[in-house]
Amino acid sequence: MEFYPVNLKLIKYIMNNNQHNKNKIQSKTVQNRNIKEITVVNKIARFYGFLPIIPPSIEEQDIEHTKKFDQSSHPAEKAALLRIYFEDKMMALPQPNMFYCERPFPRSKKFTGESKKTSQLEGAIISLGSAKSICQCLSIQAAISILNTISYKNLEIEINSIGDKDSATEFRRELTSFVRRNFNSFPSDLKQAVKKNLFAILKKQKEEWQSFQIKCPKSIDFLSELSRLHFKETLEFLEVLNIPYQINHYLVGDPDIGSETIFSIKNAKDEKELAYGFSFNRLAKKIGCKRDIPCSVLNISAKLKKKLKKTKVRPIKYQFFLVQFGPEAKLKSFLVLEELHKAGVNTLHLIAKDKLSGQMNIAEKSEASYIILIGQKEALENSVIIRDKNTRSQEIVPISKLATKVKELI
Repeated sequence: MEFYPVNLKLIKYIMNNNQHNKNKIQSKTVQNRNIKEITVVNKIARFYGFLPIIPPSIEEQDIEHTKKFDQSSHPAEKAALLRIYFEDKMMALPQPNMFYCERPFPRSKKFTGESKKTSQLEGAIISLGSAKSICQCLSIQAAISILNTISYKNLEIEINSIGDKDSATEFRRELTSFVRRNFNSFPSDLKQAVKKNLFAILKKQKEEWQSFQIKCPKSIDFLSELSRLHFKETLEFLEVLNIPYQINHYLVGDPDIGSETIFSIKNAKDEKELAYGFSFNRLAKKIGCKRDIPCSVLNISAKLKKKLKKTKVRPIKYQFFLVQFGPEAKLKSFLVLEELHKAGVNTLHLIAKDKLSGQMNIAEKSEASYIILIGQKEALENSVIIRDKNTRSQEIVPISKLATKVKELI
């Protein structure tokens, strides 16, 4: 089962060259990042559109540029990702660029090369070049599938949003005002904490702080219209896939570099965090780039019950191309992906794209034997159309029966 990134030039390159390594990108540097061996985790990430790569090494400049930020969010890794975005000229490729790689990154303080623990899965799911909520939704879907595969079944999500730059600025202003008004009533340790970091009042859970934390301003109350829409789309995605979630107002990440949605994937049984994700759309300018680049990352950190086997990347033939058009159809596309993943079929998609004509043009030129279409009508009826490219015949199939149907076709 294979799935390839949401990248028009990449797909055209695949179709024109028909080589076994279908994830090649025109940039020579990016080609050099391609992995030669793949695990089940790599395969799942790639199914949802995240190209497995060798992670970039952290350079001294990455550490220097980010030393003033909260180190718990690993800002040097984010700086390294932004650096390769420019070095590899990814801005010239259709956006977003979506990757999966192992963590920690080479040359980070936690990296130990060959002595890395094999009993721990450490990975990063990355989107560069797009601020769309769909990128984070895909990363959540990929992470949950990965965690399910390595035996974590009872998962739930804690989620919040600090919004865009204006939203975060307004939230910070209100929180500052709240702290000033109540400072004299704070316990001594809370006073010291907020002097060092304003957001400590939200991050640390102490019983004697709770009466103040409850009264704190909530970031979602200050979201701009666009940020509200972004957050709403993410919540709708969770509801469509029936993923348990709760809004955690204390989940704010690092407001100096963070943006929009922040989430934590936990084991429902012991509430242990297994993955953590957020956007860092405002980091680029802060580390010296000419313009900000919308980016998001999801870090997975989970114990492995057994070592992951590696196999060589081999030639494959993909059979299906998913095409969606309309907001409802895009949302239901996540359910379609789940069914295709269950069926274990090789699939292409352009789920981050909106225009039907562009998707159909690529789908018709691809080697896929079948096109799976879902529009507004199909979304409302919880169905898809499967079109045979050779005979032009087509059939309406309920999403709930899609996995069974595609198995019959192959």
